[in-house]
Amino acid sequence: MSGEAFVMEYPEGNTYGEVMKGYFSLMRGFGIEFANRSDRVLVPDLGSRWFDEYVQRRNAEDPAHVRRRQSPEDPSFFLGEYLRAPETVYRQIIPNTGDLRVVSKKIVDTRNTWLHFSDEPSVSQLRDAADLVRLFGVKTSMGVEAPAARMIKRIDRIRTGQYPPTAPAQSVAPAAAVAAQPTGGDDEPPIEIPLEKIDRASRPPIGAIWRGDVPERRVRVTRTRDVVDVATGRSVRTEVDGPLADKLRQWTAARPMGDLWIDDDGAVGGFIEGRERLLGYTGPDPESEIARGFLVRRYYDVVAGRLVDIDSGSALSDMVAKGEVEQAKEIEEAITAAAQPGGTIRVTNYGDVLYIDEQGMTRVAVATPQTWFPGHLG
Repeated sequence: MSGEAFVMEYPEGNTYGEVMKGYFSLMRGFGIEFANRSDRVLVPDLGSRWFDEYVQRRNAEDPAHVRRRQSPEDPSFFLGEYLRAPETVYRQIIPNTGDLRVVSKKIVDTRNTWLHFSDEPSVSQLRDAADLVRLFGVKTSMGVEAPAARMIKRIDRIRTGQYPPTAPAQSVAPAAAVAAQPTGGDDEPPIEIPLEKIDRASRPPIGAIWRGDVPERRVRVTRTRDVVDVATGRSVRTEVDGPLADKLRQWTAARPMGDLWIDDDGAVGGFIEGRERLLGYTGPDPESEIARGFLVRRYYDVVAGRLVDIDSGSALSDMVAKGEVEQAKEIEEAITAAAQPGGTIRVTNYGDVLYIDEQGMTRVAVATPQTWFPGHLG
């Protein structure tokens, strides 16, 4: 790419399209620069066909390798090789250090999560991804550091309402006038997708955007960790199935703003980053849920047959209280039985332990704050 440059695109707001535009632009720019560096380092010694020859060798060594997308510009490919392949050429491109391996694993896991987790991505998740790429750039002296840092600043401005800039009052058209404006002529196809009104009994996954109207009944979390009806002042404890403390931890782990609400069927909702979301239920959760709630910002891996927190390197069964070791080992065994090299292990605030790979997402275990890494589930 000598004499050229990749121009990164930034989100204009906290919408699905803008967030995805920012994420894929970030990862494409990262991948293009890394491929450029790889050529610069390897072509002088290995020749211009180094990548094709490398892939042929790896396919012969590892039959499973053939099934993966193989592109020199794909971060999931070159970081996966850097992390797992023996004597890989990619360790000539970047140093094989523990801290860089941790950042690389988080970038791969974030990519898997974005593709397969059911939650609609937000600018906060995009900020996390940009910060990982920025950190990678810092540790490897890559140019992606600066545009990634700029993306973080843009996201912070979007979250605080400073972007996009407020237009002059005289140029702001009323909403009705905007809606009435033509979209390119009568012969143009419509820009909207009509949707049928959803019966409120049909609920999305926990953590997803709330469907239908927001009910009027409001409840408030008190300083004593009770939940009271705003209109009556009475505790809703008797409506809750199981310990209120467990439900409350799940409902509030994503830090909803303001009061919550409860619908007639016990569905609990609240505002997360300005969007109405389903937070859970006063009664039992639906059995069909695979990944309840929101992803915890922690990353895990299987090392020598044990589940570890990749930031600390600590194994799960070493971190829980003595009386919880057996349950922790059962969780660990379930994860190690499902996990394959290159897969992603995440956990939600509800304790749903997820294994994610190219085939999709599976819940392999359910943890509690007592049977998981201390502090990770609140």
